[in-house]
Amino acid sequence: MLVGDKSRFAIEFELDEEKLADSALAEWLYGRIRWWCGGEPVGLFDDDTTLRDAAIEAERVLAAADGRRDDALMQVPAQEVVDTIVRALFEDRGQSDEELAADEKKYRPFLVRPLIGEFDAWDVFVIEGAREARLIWRLAGDARINETRLAIGEFDTVLKKFLTELRSTSIR
Repeated sequence: MLVGDKSRFAIEFELDEEKLADSALAEWLYGRIRWWCGGEPVGLFDDDTTLRDAAIEAERVLAAADGRRDDALMQVPAQEVVDTIVRALFEDRGQSDEELAADEKKYRPFLVRPLIGEFDAWDVFVIEGAREARLIWRLAGDARINETRLAIGEFDTVLKKFLTELRSTSIR
């Protein structure tokens, strides 16, 4: 199943029908998942992924959607966006607890990759402005940073469609 547009942003997933039919395993929704960002696959499309956890992560990312608007980050190069967010969230610069909490509140909503093993090797960010959104991704630690532009709300719409399709597919 594919939801979205591979050339922009999409989520591809498959449920393992055999495990879905097993009452002891069905609740875990085993299968495979990956994202498509600007036509490039992001995530390991491996068997035995629990799509239930991917759905929980999609809901977490959607809950933070209101925090992804930043006109200043919309104006700077993608490298600066990545550096700013990574520095704020992951670098110890001797910040106070208050500074750490403020950085977490401000910058965590931009980091949208699912926090599941299949996506550990990637960083994925969404920043929204007044007219469009930026989808920025990289293989973690790789110097090459990729970017595509999305319509406002497009990213969230795909996540919501994924959740709807996953629920309808797993209820059969």
